[in-house]
Amino acid sequence: MHIELIPLEKAVIDDKEIYLNSSKEEVLEVLGEPEDVKDRYYYYDFELALDFDDDDRLEFIEFLGGHDGKLRPYIYGVSVFDAECDELIEILTENNDDEIEDNEDDSYGFLNNSVGVWKEDSEDDYFTTIGIGVEDYYL
Repeated sequence: MHIELIPLEKAVIDDKEIYLNSSKEEVLEVLGEPEDVKDRYYYYDFELALDFDDDDRLEFIEFLGGHDGKLRPYIYGVSVFDAECDELIEILTENNDDEIEDNEDDSYGFLNNSVGVWKEDSEDDYFTTIGIGVEDYYL
């Protein structure tokens, strides 16, 4: 399965395109019903969680599998969960114009392109999740 993250726009999973700001109905048309709904919509086969805003518009797409997961999303031509943290931070920073929220060792928000990465343990070499959000998601 090939997954490509295009910040501020969409996630592509093989031939499925999930656009940020899509209505909940549009997303369900593409992905089908989620396996679980709590505060988020979970698609476990895709190692994916989706967040909708108060108007039921898609505002955040997050891949949850990490280095040990089965899926390998790409962003800016790099396999997110195979790139070591320092390498991925460098690539995300280059594509973000240096606006970064990094108040914690295990979490980074790239403000200009609304990309976020998180790792479960600050000692890990790889990130556990990556997400893309709508414009100003982290502001």
